[in-house]
Amino acid sequence: MLLDTLVLTTSNSDSSRLHRFTLFLRGADVLTGSAHEALLDAGCEDAFFGERDGAQYAAFAREAKSFRRALRSALADIADALPELEVVRVEPDQLVTLAEIAWRSGLSREGVRLLANGTRGPGGFPPPVAYPDNKTRLWRWRDVAHWLREHGRGGAAVDSEAADLVAAVNAAATLREHAPRLSKRDLTLVTELLGELSPRNE
Repeated sequence: MLLDTLVLTTSNSDSSRLHRFTLFLRGADVLTGSAHEALLDAGCEDAFFGERDGAQYAAFAREAKSFRRALRSALADIADALPELEVVRVEPDQLVTLAEIAWRSGLSREGVRLLANGTRGPGGFPPPVAYPDNKTRLWRWRDVAHWLREHGRGGAAVDSEAADLVAAVNAAATLREHAPRLSKRDLTLVTELLGELSPRNE
């Protein structure tokens, strides 16, 4: 992942925060003069546009009162500037190592290790969801973020709502990409699995 694209927050006098995140893009070449100018004119002056391994991205540092508002406005600005441009993924990544958990939460790596193995804290730390090799374990960040918030660990650095939103947006982007390749029967199965979505009241 891009090391400067975590959802970090810095309070300002007007109670807004600075949110850092990256949108990976597909479609128009955002590095060409006309496309880049259109993005800046649409309000993306707070983004750095680049390319990594053939994937285009926009790394934002956007002020807003919540991560949701920051992300929504960034998506809207990109759509207004270049409707043909598709957002395919939002970072920060959802799969994290113990070291990444420590960095995102502001805790020490050893402290996170002790929480994860139950030596410290109330127990019940979320289990890993993937084992890429014999030494590496990966956790789902939204699970860890909720546990940390529930048990008062990590403070304001841990935004569990942002973690939920990133996971859901990326899931929606993945579904959007794969749905056209599915048969009508398979697509019906997917929609049945989704069921009736009931958003939380705010």
